[in-house]
Amino acid sequence: MAQLLAVAKRTFGEKGFAATTMDDIAGAAGMSKKTLYKLFDSKSDLFRAMLTHNLQRFQFGVASRSGIPVIDELREAMRFIADVVFSPDEIALHRLIVAERKQSPALAGIFTDVIFKSGDNGVVDCIKRIKLKSTLEDLPARTVAEMMIGAVFSHDHFRAMVDETHQVNRRAINKRIDAVIATFCEAA
Repeated sequence: MAQLLAVAKRTFGEKGFAATTMDDIAGAAGMSKKTLYKLFDSKSDLFRAMLTHNLQRFQFGVASRSGIPVIDELREAMRFIADVVFSPDEIALHRLIVAERKQSPALAGIFTDVIFKSGDNGVVDCIKRIKLKSTLEDLPARTVAEMMIGAVFSHDHFRAMVDETHQVNRRAINKRIDAVIATFCEAA
């Protein structure tokens, strides 16, 4: 399944959502369209599964059960998000969603449901278990998570979206993650 979803992601990224057919994806995956339709009812369902796939790789909460401090779990979660968000395939996909939002309005809805409504759940889970700075204690955990994610990723993500030559500096991202955690959270 992971290979099929990777093929779908690559095909959507190359051709666009509207121009990609289930035949295209089936052919690229080396299967029949009939087999693909046994797995997914529609192109939209396949697109949703493809978006969800990367988010499921990281098991939040596992670190806390293995004795790793929750602050380190949060740091690892943010680095995982960076791995996903700044991968070339993911940037291509985000460009596609922006470019095709009017032609395929359902596409933006799927992206919003999967990424914005559930993509930060792991960070929210960590925030609920961390002692925040007193100025943030009364805010909902999701709001704090969104603020942290925005502070770390928004600048480079926007640059990567509009400038194909922009190179994300992972060392700088990791330093930004550490600075945001220090700004938002009490010392462990």
